[in-house]
Order: sequence, then C-alpha cells, then structure tokens
Amino acid sequence: MPVLLGIAIAIRQGFFEPVSALLTVVGAAFVHLALNVANDVFDTLSGADDANVNPTKYSGGSRVIQYGLVSLRRMAELSTAFYLIGGAIGLLLLALRGSPALLAIGVIGLILSLEYTAPPLKLVYRGLGEVTTALGFGPLMLVGAYVVQTAGIITLEPFVASIPVAILVALILYVNEIPDRRGDAMAGKRTLPVRLPQSTVVRIYLVAAIAAFASVVLGVGTGVLPIPTLAVLLAVPLARQVYAGIQRYYDQPYGLMAIMGVNVKLHLVVGGLLLVAYVAVIAIAFALPQTSLYLR
Repeated sequence: MPVLLGIAIAIRQGFFEPVSALLTVVGAAFVHLALNVANDVFDTLSGADDANVNPTKYSGGSRVIQYGLVSLRRMAELSTAFYLIGGAIGLLLLALRGSPALLAIGVIGLILSLEYTAPPLKLVYRGLGEVTTALGFGPLMLVGAYVVQTAGIITLEPFVASIPVAILVALILYVNEIPDRRGDAMAGKRTLPVRLPQSTVVRIYLVAAIAAFASVVLGVGTGVLPIPTLAVLLAVPLARQVYAGIQRYYDQPYGLMAIMGVNVKLHLVVGGLLLVAYVAVIAIAFALPQTSLYLR
C-alpha cells in the first residue's frame, strides 16, 4: 500500500516510469518477506515464539518452525535469499533512477529491516518495534517509491501522506503484541504491551488512531493533501471497533483475534481510500486540467 501510494503521488505530480514502478513494488515485497521470515527465525532463537502458549491467527509467529513444517535453517536461508533479491532490485533501481536521497532511504530501510529482530540492536526487543515499523512502512517505503519515480526530487506531500499509513501499520504490530506479552516477557522481548499497564496500552491506541485521521484532515486543511483524501474518515468506525475490542478482550487472546483482524482491515481500508482518492485526483486532472482539488 505505501509503495502504490508513493507512485500515485508521483503520477499526480507528473512523474511516472513504469519499469521502475514495477521493480519498486517487487523489491519492496521481497524485503517485506525477508523481514517477516527473519522475525520468525530470531523469535525462535530467542525463545519468544516457543514461550507463547496462546498463538493466534495474527500473533505468536507463523509457527511453521514450531510445527516442524519448515526447519530453522531453511527459514534462515529463505530470509537471506529474499534480502539478496530485494537488495539486487534496490541496486538496479539506484542504477536506473539513482539519487543521494534514494541511496539514503535504501540504506536506512535495510538497516531497520535487518535490526528489527536481529542482534545487536534487536529493536523490537527494546520496545522500538512500533517506531521501526512506522518508519519502514510509512515514510521510507512511501517516500522511497516516490523518489524512484521523481529521480530524487522530494516534496512535502508524500511525507504527509505517509503519516496515517505509518501510524496504522505500527498499530497492527502494537495490537498483535498484546496477546504475546507474557511469552515475550519470558523471552526478554520488552515490547510496549510488556512494559506498560493495560490502561496505558489502550489509551495509546486511541491517541495514535486519532492522530492518524487528524494528520489527513490537517494535510487537507493546509493544502498539502487533496480534498478527496478526507474519504479516510469513513474508516473511523473501524478504529472505534478496535478500541472497544482491545478494552473488552485484552486478556482473552482468542477473543482479541477478530479485533486484530479488524485492525489489519483498518490499515488496508485507510490505505485503499487514500489510493482511490489519488486515482480520482489524477483522473480529474486529466479530464479537467483547470480543476484544483487542493485548498490553496
């Protein structure tokens, strides 16, 4: 979603190179795959996944290692292969659309991805998983995709558009960590739900969700984002459902599972509405060039 949004914003501004756009989508997918598989590997090595006695559809790891479906070594090999493919595509994009900004974004993104669960930093074990996820899947991916299209030109719009995406994808991790907190604590994985009391964890979700929607309203009000992006407010009821659900099912992993699914849906719906809004802006600009959908 963030990659497609970055490409759409670039198209809206008059930049589009189809080959590099496709490579960006594929490369980002491989890095995402690599990160997810590496997460399983290092959570197994640390004992975090084995200590989780209540895994759900969205938490507790994929369990493929625990259930003997794929060996630890094979998972490590897969993660390495995915990182190599993603890195090779990144180098190709640098050769095709190279810029200092793209290089910096790529290097930072790779470091955050590798150090999410891997030593020595093990960011998620230090309570920095949400921040790392927000940066990686928000500004780094969205702005990175945008910069590939513009060949290094950077504007404020993709940064502002990345804020709701960043917050909501971080909230997926945040809520998914709630049922894992006892196993994570036993393995020394000091996530925010491990560190903080229930009332604070629930309150942080509410504040973060409000901030995600408020960032779009503020972006439109300041003329940075187009008016149609206000369509994201249609997803507010989903956020309210998740907020009520984590209050009710905080200590019930399987009761919380459906709420975790709604939380994933919230991210997808908001991202989808942003993408549809930009497609509409592009179409209207093509049909009616003199029409502005920005408050400026």
